[in-house]
Amino acid sequence: MLLLKIKLICLKGASSSLCALAIGSFLLCQTGCSKKEAIKQPMPTVPVMAEKAVVKDMPLDIRTFGNVEAFSEVPIKVMVTGPIKKIYIKPGDYVKKGDMLVQIDARSYEATLRQLQATQSRDEVIYDDAERQAAMKEGLLKRGAAAFDETKRMRAIANSTAALVESSKASVEKAKLDVEYCTIRSPIDGHVGDLINHEGAVMKANDAVIMNIVQTKPIYVSFSVPQAYLPMVQKYMALGKLYVDAKVPAEGGTREQGELTFVDNNININSGTVRMKGTFENKSGHLWPGQYVDVVLTMSVDKNRIVVPAQAVQASQEGSYVFIIRADDTIAIRPVIIERFAGKEAIIKSGINGGDTVVTDGHIRLYPEAKVKVQSSLSVVENNPAKK
Repeated sequence: MLLLKIKLICLKGASSSLCALAIGSFLLCQTGCSKKEAIKQPMPTVPVMAEKAVVKDMPLDIRTFGNVEAFSEVPIKVMVTGPIKKIYIKPGDYVKKGDMLVQIDARSYEATLRQLQATQSRDEVIYDDAERQAAMKEGLLKRGAAAFDETKRMRAIANSTAALVESSKASVEKAKLDVEYCTIRSPIDGHVGDLINHEGAVMKANDAVIMNIVQTKPIYVSFSVPQAYLPMVQKYMALGKLYVDAKVPAEGGTREQGELTFVDNNININSGTVRMKGTFENKSGHLWPGQYVDVVLTMSVDKNRIVVPAQAVQASQEGSYVFIIRADDTIAIRPVIIERFAGKEAIIKSGINGGDTVVTDGHIRLYPEAKVKVQSSLSVVENNPAKK
């Protein structure tokens, strides 16, 4: 408005030199005032997210994934030929070792057993008579009242009937075993799978499978690690037990702990990994054969390490560094030496102390001595510029 009035005065007849002086003075005043205002204006506060560096024990571990495997899996077959008379369990049942599973019709095998038992009894009677006659002949031979050849013949008959009795006993034992095989019992504790054959089906000995039983307590978790880790695993195995954690990758999944019990005797040349297994008690039954799990193999625990979130560590040509928030809410840059990363955390060997506050998000707008304000979330600030 002032500049417009000056221009009107000039138009009404003021000298050109006076108009130029007035306009120049106005512009000089405006420029000087702007500079003063710029000097007085404070730098904006930078919103960031931050956490404190903590001192805690950190495990030295390998993180990978794996699959749950049954401790043992037994296909249930019949050892004798015959129809299935009765099935005592339902698919999915949990059975104990020795529980009744299947009954095969045993009538023909029981009849055979009785027949062989009768044959055994007959052979034992024949043997007793032959043994008596042989003993009598041997007594007469000593007194010179029997011929030598006749005595030897009677002893040979007695010995052969003794062998016949042993053969009959073996046949009876085999028949008893066949009768016993008609009753199928669970060989392990475990869960029954789906039934492949049902009551009434005629089964052939050692042929078709009726069902499968898998042992889940204990249970295996199988996983593979890069071959570069094998010397480290062997080193810590020699010092004591190594523990394996397994967790189903789902919200609220339970973490189970087991012990490393198997390292394969060769490295997979296609993948460059070595297969390992952990054995888990699985008392809760949470782990299930075929399940996909996240695996953590822990070899040792480093005590009293300074730990910060991994996203707090920044990289430059000079090395790693972090932004420290001082007591007056200003920023300082601290070079750090990283010992190692452990998942989403970084273990700091030197450069900061436990309790220091480090910036975890919002780094891009930071500079030394910048004034910051710690926020719980930067998304609120970004979406609402008025709150910056």
